[in-house]
Amino acid sequence: MVKLEEVSLDHVEEEEYTDTDSSSVYSSDEDEDDVDNIESIMDRILALQDVIPAKTRKSISDKCSSIYGWGKHGVKFLGNSAWVLTTSALLLVLPLMIELEHEQGLIEYEKMQQQSSQMLSQTSSGQQQQKKPASGIVPPGF
Repeated sequence: MVKLEEVSLDHVEEEEYTDTDSSSVYSSDEDEDDVDNIESIMDRILALQDVIPAKTRKSISDKCSSIYGWGKHGVKFLGNSAWVLTTSALLLVLPLMIELEHEQGLIEYEKMQQQSSQMLSQTSSGQQQQKKPASGIVPPGF
């Protein structure tokens, strides 16, 4: 059982501190005791081991392990799926895209050839029409 003793404020004010030791109010022995009494977070978590029953700790540990396992499995599955999709796209779709681009280039080339042949035929027919009125007889093929 603990016995509590009340200390009056007059008693605290009457004490006089001397500057003989150092500028600090506390001695170095008391400082070392204070440092030893400071608990870290890890110490507090480890102290919970005494508070939480073993069955509950086991249940929490199993659930955390299960969540970690499912998460690890899910991330691995997503990584494998991404790998399959990207390699399939590169192997199947990329050659198709290249071939479509090549075909589009050929179509444009054929259009340019048709336009140039039409322009040549128009200019040559225009020259023939201009020559016909000038001369009455035109040999075949001109």
